[in-house]
Amino acid sequence: YVCDVCQKEFLKYYQIKSHLRLHMKEKPFKCEYCSRAFCRKHDLSRHVRIHTGDTPYICSNCFKGFARSDACTRHVR
Repeated sequence: YVCDVCQKEFLKYYQIKSHLRLHMKEKPFKCEYCSRAFCRKHDLSRHVRIHTGDTPYICSNCFKGFARSDACTRHVR
């Protein structure tokens, strides 16, 4: 599947469908805590952790929790 707008290629239909929301400025995923809205459900889920304090990524060395996997990875390095 190829995006008509930017020519980016995707293996799955659901991937291009999600990608097209970026071009269309469509943001169907609304935060229940504030006024922010997102194109992708994953982005909303990550954002909600700001409000809930959820830290699902735990350092195996010191057991500190992180809201994002990339932050945990940086910490371990």
